[in-house]
Amino acid sequence: MKTWGKIRAKEFVSSESESDAVTPIIGSLLMLIVLVALAGVAVISFSNIANEGESTQPLVARISLESCEGGLYDVDSKDEKITRLVENRIVLVHEGGNSLPCNTIAIKISGYGNSYKGIVAKGGTSIKGNTEVLYQNIDSKEKNGTYMDRNGAVINDGSWNVGEKLVLCGQDSANGTAKSSVKVSVDGDSNTSDNYGFKAGSEVTLKVIDFKSNNVIAEYQAVVKQA
Repeated sequence: MKTWGKIRAKEFVSSESESDAVTPIIGSLLMLIVLVALAGVAVISFSNIANEGESTQPLVARISLESCEGGLYDVDSKDEKITRLVENRIVLVHEGGNSLPCNTIAIKISGYGNSYKGIVAKGGTSIKGNTEVLYQNIDSKEKNGTYMDRNGAVINDGSWNVGEKLVLCGQDSANGTAKSSVKVSVDGDSNTSDNYGFKAGSEVTLKVIDFKSNNVIAEYQAVVKQA
């Protein structure tokens, strides 16, 4: 009986010692797992902050106005040369800085000009006054087919890059449909064909805008040269 008692006591002591040794190891492992998880959360958070900073960073580019010419298409006017809408052209050149994504760049032109109520050559009526033209983007979406022909270098890779020219025309609208991404209003009236012309000899204001960051990249005042 004494021998059994000694053996049992010895086994009990041995079991307790193993438990005491395992407990610190489990605790260390749990702490390591928690630290790794916290480190992962911190890395993700800093990464998100960095990405947000990049996405809101304003684009910077040097855009020059190479030419601005046109005139009004008004068959009733005896004082002005009749100029076709397609002859109203503005040429812009990207000379340096960031590449500009075609789908986030808008262009706004304002000055004394004209458009049509209704469809050109289908009973439309010419209206003249303070004219606002907005290119909602500079890609080929919802524009006249010839826009792509003139601006293929800009559109093909989806960005306006250094050295490339962008040519705007008074007939870039997608046939005056509601889906056109070129919007025109005259004296606040937006019920127009979305084609446009600006009076020769008058001054227009042009802005290149990154609407993603609401940043004006370039702004010009120019006198329209007779086409």
